Amino acid sequence: MKKKIIAILMAGCMTCSLAACGSDEGEKGKEGKEKITFVLDWTPNTNHTGLYVAQEKGYFEDEGLDVEIVQPPEDGADALVASGKAQFGISFQDTMAPGVTGEDMLPTTAVAAVVQHNTSGIISRKGEGMDRPKGLEGKKYATWDAPIEKAMMQNVVEADGGDFSKVELVPSTVTDEVSALESKSVDAIWVFYAWAGIATEVAGLET
Repeated sequence: MKKKIIAILMAGCMTCSLAACGSDEGEKGKEGKEKITFVLDWTPNTNHTGLYVAQEKGYFEDEGLDVEIVQPPEDGADALVASGKAQFGISFQDTMAPGVTGEDMLPTTAVAAVVQHNTSGIISRKGEGMDRPKGLEGKKYATWDAPIEKAMMQNVVEADGGDFSKVELVPSTVTDEVSALESKSVDAIWVFYAWAGIATEVAGLET
């Protein structure tokens, strides 16, 4: 029973996992097991550990599932799941929100969370006054230009007594957070700690 519970939890191991309404149900995979395609949100990392543990230990097979874990296309897991080409995927609240409201809603829904606490946040160089939201005034923040992202940033800066109009928003083309911060091409970036946060520690960059 305990193993079965773990398998079910692992199968739902997602930050915001998505289920497509239009996907083909009952497709057969290896040895007659139900074929499931699970699309990640990015390069495999520690947030995905549960999926790979379940796959390696055979928990999915024990539940009659043939699970293929794939990396996302350029337009992300949301679109792939909505099109029925994947049954489950990992997304984020700010990415998923536009797809579940309004006229262009996607046939997806959130079903589980992969981590108990949000591991994302704003990272910046230490000792330059950016240890609080107001400190972003006059600094370069790398933005994805997403409405929800910018609204959240404005909210936290203004709640801290800052003027969001004084934050310099630059398009985020960052692929190496350490280099971007060290070169001062940007001053602050929204990151996942388990990836970029650890990378700055390994590089000896104080943030």
